[in-house]
Amino acid sequence: MSIDFRKPLKRTLKVSVISLLSLILLTACSNNQLANISVEATPDCNRNMPVAMDILFMEDEGLAKLLTELSGPQWFERKQELMMRYKQKISLASFEIVPLSALPELSLPKDHKKADFILLFANYLGSDGQFVADLSGYKKLKIRFEKERYQLLELNE
Repeated sequence: MSIDFRKPLKRTLKVSVISLLSLILLTACSNNQLANISVEATPDCNRNMPVAMDILFMEDEGLAKLLTELSGPQWFERKQELMMRYKQKISLASFEIVPLSALPELSLPKDHKKADFILLFANYLGSDGQFVADLSGYKKLKIRFEKERYQLLELNE
Protein backbone atom coordinates (compact mmCIF):
# COMPACT_ATOMS: atom_id res chain seq x y z
CA MET A 1 0.00 0.00 0.00
CA SER A 2 1.43 3.38 -1.01
CA ILE A 3 0.24 6.83 -0.03
CA ASP A 4 -0.02 9.51 -2.71
CA PHE A 5 0.98 12.83 -1.13
CA ARG A 6 0.46 14.77 -4.36
CA LYS A 7 -3.31 15.13 -3.97
CA PRO A 8 -3.16 17.06 -0.67
CA LEU A 9 -0.30 19.12 -2.09
CA LYS A 10 -2.33 20.02 -5.21
CA ARG A 11 -5.29 21.05 -3.04
CA THR A 12 -3.02 23.17 -0.82
CA LEU A 13 -1.47 24.85 -3.86
CA LYS A 14 -4.91 25.62 -5.29
CA VAL A 15 -6.04 27.17 -2.01
CA SER A 16 -2.79 29.17 -1.77
CA VAL A 17 -3.12 30.47 -5.33
CA ILE A 18 -6.77 31.43 -4.77
CA SER A 19 -5.84 33.20 -1.51
CA LEU A 20 -3.01 35.06 -3.22
CA LEU A 21 -5.22 36.17 -6.11
CA SER A 22 -7.89 37.36 -3.65
CA LEU A 23 -5.31 39.39 -1.76
CA ILE A 24 -4.04 40.97 -4.98
CA LEU A 25 -7.58 41.90 -6.03
CA LEU A 26 -8.35 43.42 -2.63
CA THR A 27 -5.16 45.44 -2.75
CA ALA A 28 -5.92 46.61 -6.28
CA CYS A 29 -9.37 47.80 -5.22
CA SER A 30 -7.87 50.07 -2.54
CA ASN A 31 -6.67 53.04 -4.59
CA ASN A 32 -4.73 54.74 -1.80
CA GLN A 33 -3.37 53.72 1.56
CA LEU A 34 -4.17 56.94 3.45
CA ALA A 35 -5.38 55.97 6.90
CA ASN A 36 -4.91 59.12 8.96
CA ILE A 37 -4.04 62.79 8.67
CA SER A 38 -3.12 64.79 11.76
CA VAL A 39 -2.34 68.50 11.90
CA GLU A 40 -0.31 70.75 14.14
CA ALA A 41 0.34 74.48 13.92
CA THR A 42 3.26 76.35 15.44
CA PRO A 43 2.58 79.51 17.51
CA ASP A 44 3.66 81.74 14.61
CA CYS A 45 1.87 79.67 11.95
CA ASN A 46 1.01 81.71 8.84
CA ARG A 47 2.33 84.88 10.51
CA ASN A 48 -0.07 84.35 13.45
CA MET A 49 -3.12 83.97 11.20
CA PRO A 50 -5.44 80.97 10.63
CA VAL A 51 -4.76 78.84 7.54
CA ALA A 52 -7.56 77.59 5.32
CA MET A 53 -6.79 74.08 4.12
CA ASP A 54 -8.62 71.96 1.53
CA ILE A 55 -7.91 68.30 0.80
CA LEU A 56 -9.29 67.08 -2.53
CA PHE A 57 -9.91 63.40 -3.31
CA MET A 58 -10.43 62.37 -6.94
CA GLU A 59 -10.09 59.49 -9.36
CA ASP A 60 -9.67 61.53 -12.55
CA GLU A 61 -6.00 61.89 -13.58
CA GLY A 62 -6.71 64.71 -16.05
CA LEU A 63 -8.49 66.74 -13.38
CA ALA A 64 -5.66 66.11 -10.91
CA LYS A 65 -3.12 67.38 -13.45
CA LEU A 66 -5.23 70.47 -14.12
CA LEU A 67 -5.54 71.28 -10.42
CA THR A 68 -1.84 70.79 -9.66
CA GLU A 69 -1.19 73.83 -11.86
CA LEU A 70 -2.89 76.02 -9.24
CA SER A 71 -1.32 77.60 -6.16
CA GLY A 72 -3.14 77.68 -2.84
CA PRO A 73 -4.53 81.21 -3.32
CA GLN A 74 -5.58 80.40 -6.91
CA TRP A 75 -7.49 77.32 -5.71
CA PHE A 76 -9.30 79.29 -3.00
CA GLU A 77 -10.08 82.12 -5.41
CA ARG A 78 -11.59 79.68 -7.96
CA LYS A 79 -12.88 77.08 -5.49
CA GLN A 80 -16.58 77.79 -5.90
CA GLU A 81 -16.37 77.70 -9.71
CA LEU A 82 -14.22 74.56 -9.79
CA MET A 83 -16.38 72.71 -7.26
CA MET A 84 -19.52 73.53 -9.25
CA ARG A 85 -17.88 72.35 -12.48
CA TYR A 86 -16.31 69.16 -11.06
CA LYS A 87 -18.53 68.37 -8.05
CA GLN A 88 -19.15 64.81 -9.28
CA LYS A 89 -15.41 64.16 -9.56
CA ILE A 90 -14.09 65.70 -6.31
CA SER A 91 -14.66 64.86 -2.67
CA LEU A 92 -13.58 67.79 -0.53
CA ALA A 93 -12.54 68.09 3.11
CA SER A 94 -12.12 71.70 4.30
CA PHE A 95 -10.51 72.88 7.54
CA GLU A 96 -9.21 76.04 9.17
CA ILE A 97 -6.13 75.68 11.32
CA VAL A 98 -5.33 78.32 13.93
CA PRO A 99 -1.86 78.96 15.33
CA LEU A 100 -0.77 76.82 18.29
CA SER A 101 -3.35 74.12 17.68
CA ALA A 102 -3.31 70.40 16.98
CA LEU A 103 -5.84 67.98 15.53
CA PRO A 104 -4.90 64.32 16.07
CA GLU A 105 -7.14 63.07 13.26
CA LEU A 106 -8.93 64.93 10.49
CA SER A 107 -12.34 63.72 9.41
CA LEU A 108 -12.00 62.43 5.84
CA PRO A 109 -14.81 61.73 3.34
CA LYS A 110 -16.31 58.23 3.63
CA ASP A 111 -15.22 57.31 0.11
CA HIS A 112 -11.67 58.72 0.39
CA LYS A 113 -10.12 55.26 -0.19
CA LYS A 114 -11.47 55.25 -3.76
CA ALA A 115 -9.37 58.27 -4.72
CA ASP A 116 -6.30 57.76 -6.87
CA PHE A 117 -5.22 61.38 -6.37
CA ILE A 118 -5.21 63.41 -3.15
CA LEU A 119 -4.21 67.07 -3.26
CA LEU A 120 -3.69 69.58 -0.46
CA PHE A 121 -4.17 73.31 -0.89
CA ALA A 122 -3.31 75.77 1.88
CA ASN A 123 -4.13 79.47 1.78
CA TYR A 124 -0.85 80.81 3.18
CA LEU A 125 0.19 84.45 3.31
CA GLY A 126 3.81 83.62 2.44
CA SER A 127 4.62 82.33 -1.04
CA ASP A 128 6.61 79.33 0.31
CA GLY A 129 3.41 77.87 1.76
CA GLN A 130 1.24 78.31 -1.31
CA PHE A 131 2.29 75.19 -3.24
CA VAL A 132 -0.11 72.33 -3.93
CA ALA A 133 0.94 69.03 -2.32
CA ASP A 134 0.24 65.51 -3.58
CA LEU A 135 -0.76 63.36 -0.58
CA SER A 136 -1.48 60.22 -2.63
CA GLY A 137 1.55 58.25 -1.43
CA TYR A 138 1.09 58.74 2.30
CA LYS A 139 -0.35 56.26 4.81
CA LYS A 140 -0.21 58.12 8.10
CA LEU A 141 0.49 61.81 7.56
CA LYS A 142 1.15 64.77 9.83
CA ILE A 143 0.89 68.24 8.34
CA ARG A 144 2.87 70.81 10.31
CA PHE A 145 1.92 74.42 9.64
CA GLU A 146 4.77 76.84 10.30
CA LYS A 147 5.36 80.56 9.95
CA GLU A 148 5.90 80.70 6.17
CA ARG A 149 5.15 77.18 4.93
CA TYR A 150 3.88 73.73 5.82
CA GLN A 151 5.69 70.41 6.05
CA LEU A 152 4.43 66.91 5.27
CA LEU A 153 5.69 64.23 7.65
CA GLU A 154 5.12 60.49 7.20
CA LEU A 155 4.49 58.94 10.62
CA ASN A 156 5.57 55.45 11.52
CA GLU A 157 2.90 52.80 11.91
